[in-house]
Amino acid sequence: MFKALLLLVTLAQTPNAKPVELGIIAGTISPSHESKVILLTPQYAALWTSDVQKRLDMYWERYKPAFAAKKEFFFEVSKMAQRDSLDFVLSRMQHDPRLQSSSFIKNTGSDGKFEFKDVPVGEYKVIALTKSGADEDLLQESVEVTGSVPQFVRLKKDTP
Repeated sequence: MFKALLLLVTLAQTPNAKPVELGIIAGTISPSHESKVILLTPQYAALWTSDVQKRLDMYWERYKPAFAAKKEFFFEVSKMAQRDSLDFVLSRMQHDPRLQSSSFIKNTGSDGKFEFKDVPVGEYKVIALTKSGADEDLLQESVEVTGSVPQFVRLKKDTP
C-alpha cells in the first residue's frame, strides 16, 4: 500500500511530457488534375519501400527472360509492384486502430492541391495516384516535418 502511494506521489510530481510538435505538409501535383494523395507515416513508408523491393525481387526472378528480351517491360512491372504494395499498405493502415486513416488520404480537385494538417514530427512519404486517360501514374516524394513550419511538396511526373 505504501509503495503504491509513493509511486502515485512521485508520478504527480513529475513534470508533464513535452507536447508533440505538429506541422503541415502542403503541395501540388504537376500537371494538375484530380488525384488521390496518400501520406505514409514513417512506419508505413518503410513497409511500402520494403514491400516494393520484395515484389521487384520476386518479379525479377520470375520474368528475367522477358526483361532481357524487352527492357521496357521492367518499367511496367515496377509500376505494378509499387501499386500493389500501396494497396497492401493502405489495407494495413485502414485496419490500424492507432491511425485515423482517412486523415492520411486526400483527394485533390482539378487544381492538384492538397494539404495534411497536424502531422507529427518525422519523415514521411507522399504518394499520389494520378490518371491521365487510361494511364495511371504513381508519383512520390519524401518529406521531413521538423516542426510547425509548413513543408511544401511538388509531385510531378518524370518523363523519360
